[in-house]
Amino acid sequence: MKNSKLVFSAAVAFSALLGVGAACAADLPVKALPPVVPIFNWTGFYVGGNVGGEWGHYKDPFAVAGTTAFGVTVPAGTIPFASNNSSFTGGGQIGYRWQQPGSQWVVGAEADFNWVDLKTTQTVTAGLLPAGVFVTGDSLSAKTNFQSSIRGNLGLTFDRWLWYVTAGVAFANTQASASFIQTIAGAITFPASSGSQTNTLVGGTIGTGLTYALDRNWDIGAEYRFTSYGGSDFGLGTVAAIGTAGGLFAPVPASTHLNLTTNEVRFRVNYRFDWAAPLVAKY
Repeated sequence: MKNSKLVFSAAVAFSALLGVGAACAADLPVKALPPVVPIFNWTGFYVGGNVGGEWGHYKDPFAVAGTTAFGVTVPAGTIPFASNNSSFTGGGQIGYRWQQPGSQWVVGAEADFNWVDLKTTQTVTAGLLPAGVFVTGDSLSAKTNFQSSIRGNLGLTFDRWLWYVTAGVAFANTQASASFIQTIAGAITFPASSGSQTNTLVGGTIGTGLTYALDRNWDIGAEYRFTSYGGSDFGLGTVAAIGTAGGLFAPVPASTHLNLTTNEVRFRVNYRFDWAAPLVAKY
């Protein structure tokens, strides 16, 4: 009987001790889980627009062939024209970026199409006059109105900031035209003439840019690009080189081999679709 009382007393004491311990544990501070911090991911398709400035350099030697007719020989002539020009540019772009979760690297592809107004007119002066058919007042013009490119991008992210380099192939819709004025030589009136041709110049482009994501869908940025378009031959019609008093003329072809290089700065805004743009939770 005495032993039973001892066992009962011990059980009561043990239960009380457990209750006190539980109460103390409930009063201890509990460390909260850290908040979920989303890691921004740049993956997704996007479309956007851009505006900026462009600086172009035309190198366009103005050439006329030589000929022999009616017992007279006229040598070929070339004038090494070159000019610098600038223009506003504006257009749009479409592309796709992919960023593997957990990586800072972003790869992508982009195509763009821009309007531009790079143009020049150069006139033959007495100081530039070579031997041949040219006369003072003849002129050569060149203009580019549309440009586009297809490029690959490689970027490095710092959360919502994306720095990237870009390179690819570029195209420019360019027209060259010539105007030969009417002139009188040896009592013979040589008629005026003109000619033009439009070609697509193809070359390489390379650049770099910085973009900031305003939110999950919108980003803004700036981009610099240098483009060197390959040269192309342009036919510029014919010009009367030799004439007779009876009104017969021997025409010769005129031409230019035009090259174009450009430097441009664009300010861009893009809207990114959510089709494949996950946000990874960071704990």
